[in-house]
Amino acid sequence: MEEYLTTRQLSHRIKMAPGTIRNLIWQKKLKQNVHYIKPTGGKVLFVWSAIEAWLYDKPVETFDGNNPRNRSLINI
Repeated sequence: MEEYLTTRQLSHRIKMAPGTIRNLIWQKKLKQNVHYIKPTGGKVLFVWSAIEAWLYDKPVETFDGNNPRNRSLINI
């Protein structure tokens, strides 16, 4: 089962300031539907396995709504 983290939880886990994480999103170093999802307008949830892959410079799978494996992300 996939683990999703808020900005604050991710910040604590990887020892990086929340503002730095937001800057990485703004700089497009973290990509939507790859490293994070936005289930509602302002809420950002990070996909831990994708963040781990990014940290260790490994390839990561994108989320595709047509792929049955990725269909049930989060319904909020």
